[in-house]
Amino acid sequence: MKLSELTKPELDAIRKNANFTEDEEKVFEMASRGKTIVEIADKMNVSERTVDRHIAKVKLKIKKLEAF
Repeated sequence: MKLSELTKPELDAIRKNANFTEDEEKVFEMASRGKTIVEIADKMNVSERTVDRHIAKVKLKIKKLEAF
């Protein structure tokens, strides 16, 4: 699943129920707008590896939501 392909209602439902940290929320928002890892890392002033970890946590939280 690509976040950038989800509808606004789907993104809003995920955001409401996933309990993201502040940084995960930022990554989620930018990724849903189609930003690359490099672009996100640059915007947040963190390493690409840090963004990768945030993305992994976001995906895990979304997967847990889908289980219900």
